[in-house]
Amino acid sequence: MSAPGWALDLSDGSLRLTLQERIGRFSLSYAPQARKGVPVPLLSAQDPRTTTLSVVVGNKIYRMGETSAFSQTVEKSARGARFVWKSSFLQVTETFTFIASPDSQVTNGVQIDIGLKNVSEKSYNAGIRYLFDTWLGEASSVHFRTDTLSQMSRELTLLPRDNALYWVSPLVGDPEDIGLQVMTSGAGVTVPDRVVFANWKRLSDASWSYETSADRNFSQLPYSVNDSAVSQYYDPRAIPPGTEVTITLVLGKFSREGFRAAGPASAQGFAASVEQSLAAAKTTKDDGEALRADLSTVNRILVEIDAALSAAGPVPEDKLGLMESALTDLGGRSSRYVSPDGK
Repeated sequence: MSAPGWALDLSDGSLRLTLQERIGRFSLSYAPQARKGVPVPLLSAQDPRTTTLSVVVGNKIYRMGETSAFSQTVEKSARGARFVWKSSFLQVTETFTFIASPDSQVTNGVQIDIGLKNVSEKSYNAGIRYLFDTWLGEASSVHFRTDTLSQMSRELTLLPRDNALYWVSPLVGDPEDIGLQVMTSGAGVTVPDRVVFANWKRLSDASWSYETSADRNFSQLPYSVNDSAVSQYYDPRAIPPGTEVTITLVLGKFSREGFRAAGPASAQGFAASVEQSLAAAKTTKDDGEALRADLSTVNRILVEIDAALSAAGPVPEDKLGLMESALTDLGGRSSRYVSPDGK
């Protein structure tokens, strides 16, 4: 465990990971060979507080590291480190594990597993938003790119049906292809319900959801100029008493082959995620929350269908059965979202 104000600083391969206990934030740097080991921050390093993990429980939003509702500690783990936040109803664990991409012989990425454990006797619906304050792409007009988009200079929202494998905040023209790469699908990765690209201040000031507009670029005049960021949303899902939901993110220095999640932390599979989002829609009395949960179910099924279409082998019978059951469940509840005039 660590004392207040203490930072846990770890290095592995070409990455340096720092966990700041006082503020509940992390920073990540890459030490490229061409720069004689001088680290290049992969996230904005001026103030590590600008990259933020938020947890929504019911209708309340908690920014980890800022709320008095949760105690906070930092501890080492076998292959990295973790934050642990505890309250009377929920334990949030953010575990960082060093990993390497398939084309690298040394560590060049981290897996982040966010566990939401219900420690109360009441069922809760909980989800997360991760706001990444990026900076590498701000040196050019290519703030971001994905495996399907060559550049991005204005606000944009990506959904699971857009089939993006990753996004990158690139240092354009760099001889080592330095960039922050965040996987949005792939082996073991929890597919976000939305990935939102916008000005950092606009995203930070939004209490939760943010609606993008193609008319806006990455500035908010007069003070926030050319300041881009990304929010990844994982919509609320039901967490019964004594159970835990795990959300897995994977990120690191850009790799042409991308990254894959590894180990037991990636066990949050398709079946569990669909069952949880269906349960969330059934248990809540809030129509908006129910709609978000059902949309999350639809998105997960679409992602799985797309994966099955591109795969060579047959789809397992149990997975097909779950899809059919989920679609029947959704169809039976669709009238909940229809207004009295049928619109």
